Amino acid sequence: MIREEWEEQQRKERELQEKRQQEKRDREEAVQKLLDQAESQLENGGSWKNPDAPLDYGTEKDKANCPFFIKTGACRFGDRCSRKHDHPSSSSTLMVRGMFVTFAMEQSRRDDYDTDASLEYSEDEMRQQFLEFYDDVLPEFRNAGKVVQFKVSCNFEPHLRGNVYVQYETEDQCKEAFMMFNGRWYAGRQLQCEFSPVTKWKTAICDLLLHPQRQ
Repeated sequence: MIREEWEEQQRKERELQEKRQQEKRDREEAVQKLLDQAESQLENGGSWKNPDAPLDYGTEKDKANCPFFIKTGACRFGDRCSRKHDHPSSSSTLMVRGMFVTFAMEQSRRDDYDTDASLEYSEDEMRQQFLEFYDDVLPEFRNAGKVVQFKVSCNFEPHLRGNVYVQYETEDQCKEAFMMFNGRWYAGRQLQCEFSPVTKWKTAICDLLLHPQRQ
């Protein structure tokens, strides 16, 4: 029985690895196709512009790409998601996972299934902790370039909890920030940075935050 379970686990891991490799090949082929098109147009004296996204890209009708990942750069299902997570190789937005931590978030982290675990902490306390965090880290991020947006996720969902989004004026500045902060330590945690597909913040903000009466 143990051997059968082990073999089944190995099979699932192989399938997941094959899926990732296929997605990588698909992305590389798509990029190469765009480069070939650009080169062809330039050789013929034409001008090149980035192609428009498919009509349903990033919506629920898009069966290939994960709309949640496109909107927030994160997905509750992670690698188990049935749709593609297209991690950009470059972006103007840097995401640092779980960088902002409060007492309430720590309590919630201990028990993700207890929705009342953090009720003893007030919003005023979280706001004060955020202001202290903001004053502490924003000057550091500005050392890499001009910050045009600085967003922090206070959502208690594990895949969003404490994520910090820093949007720079250019992709080069964002790359500089990645090199500066990825792997550094802050508040006893090693920072995990990645380029985020998020550049439009209206769709990234939780609807319940904008309309609290729906809660």
